[in-house]
Amino acid sequence: MRQSLLNLIEKTIVYQYDLPNSNVGISKTIISVDNDQCFKSLDKNDFTEIIYNSILEYSFNEFEIENKDFDKLHFIALQKRLKYNPDLDLDQKVKYGFLGEVILFGVLYVLFKSQPLIARGYFYNPLENSETKGYDSYHLIENNNQTELWFGEVKFHKNFKTGIDSIFKNIDKAISDDYLKTNVFAISNQINNLHYRGSRIESVIKDWEENPYLSIINELRQHNMKLVYPVMLLYEEDDSGFDESIKNVPQYIQDNYTAKAFNITVPYSIFFILVPMKDVKTIKEEVIKWIELRKPLMS
Repeated sequence: MRQSLLNLIEKTIVYQYDLPNSNVGISKTIISVDNDQCFKSLDKNDFTEIIYNSILEYSFNEFEIENKDFDKLHFIALQKRLKYNPDLDLDQKVKYGFLGEVILFGVLYVLFKSQPLIARGYFYNPLENSETKGYDSYHLIENNNQTELWFGEVKFHKNFKTGIDSIFKNIDKAISDDYLKTNVFAISNQINNLHYRGSRIESVIKDWEENPYLSIINELRQHNMKLVYPVMLLYEEDDSGFDESIKNVPQYIQDNYTAKAFNITVPYSIFFILVPMKDVKTIKEEVIKWIELRKPLMS
């Protein structure tokens, strides 16, 4: 990642506290395994810059970007690495999923030190002309004895309720052996394009390809791998302030959903990354404006 972008993320998206938090009287969500984490966006223009610039690193592995013309690659990304149609009206463009996915990419990379396994741009198919399938992030953290697969999701809506309802519509599918297996198979189709080479997941995939009669889920378990499912919510901060905007999320989940067991046999964790902010719609519209104007990228 460009150092300028890394610095901008660190100074703009700032950690505030974990949930549960007794000081502000807020519990974590009823489905969270690890603590939820809460961040504040300090500057609207800087947040817009992060979205606009992160399209590059989201779409390409770092070795593809090195010593290249950033602005040309940015334009290429919009043509064939993510869904973007310049002929649509603004109300349709601000609904594109990549506007949130690039933020999830940057936050996991910079603030959680979770390395991208492969650029998400590899999974977009221009022939389908639809949002990229699969998890919204393919990152990992390799410890000495365990590999954590940070395969997450992000929702970027003005109304936090809309984001939560969308998450719970598909959460049973997302945290399941079957969906994890399908995504590992999708990664195996791109094994020559991995950014993070020599990882344990790469070894598992190669072993499976030599003996495809093995269960890929069993292989993940035997290699002590864990699914970490970070769920990022980007949403409008209400007039009552930051703390109340945070409190709204676990309260709404508790009022409308129940804790559940998931159909997964691999060790897993789920937690929320909550980022309330001002002017969600304006930020999205500004990113689209910059795309149309081909605003120069940060160096």
